[in-house]
Amino acid sequence: MMFGFFCLNSVIYFFITFFPSYLVDERGFSLLKLGFFGAIPGLCAVLAGWTGGFLADRAIRSGYSVTRVRKTVIVGGLIGGSVIMFAALVPDAWMALALLAVAYSSLTVAGTGIWSLPADVAPSSKHVGSIGGIQNFASNFAGIITPIVIGTLVDATGSFVVPLAVIGVIALVGAFNYLVLLGKVEPLKVAELTRTPSMD
Repeated sequence: MMFGFFCLNSVIYFFITFFPSYLVDERGFSLLKLGFFGAIPGLCAVLAGWTGGFLADRAIRSGYSVTRVRKTVIVGGLIGGSVIMFAALVPDAWMALALLAVAYSSLTVAGTGIWSLPADVAPSSKHVGSIGGIQNFASNFAGIITPIVIGTLVDATGSFVVPLAVIGVIALVGAFNYLVLLGKVEPLKVAELTRTPSMD
């Protein structure tokens, strides 16, 4: 869960840090055009995240297993997020913007499943916050590493082709992690603690 969330955040931090620079430097957007068209992926992501979460909850209430629903949402979302690697290859800016909207929306859908996992696997409600905090602690290392890696690669190559390819592959690695390494999504078993009776 920690490694998978790290992979998700690695891609999301592109949107948080380098997305405006990409549209301005690589696609020639003016600041006015950036302000208008640059909002499209974020707006699509909000709608997709809400819809994905709603449909996932509905599927679970309809009798689908939590494991199947969570893995479908997370793996599918990360695979969808990997299309970010093609944004630097298409010839037209509108194509790149469409791919970025698909990627960001897919990542947001995956995020709804990832943030549900702590409650799904917690042995009790008292453990949800701790598990969520540990998962989030690992994921936010991506916020430190990703901007440095992207900036270094852009400086070294002079374009966003390689950086977007790298984070697209990271999204696929995250999908593989959740599909193969994450087991059944169910409450963890915790050994019952025994206490020595007090002598007083």
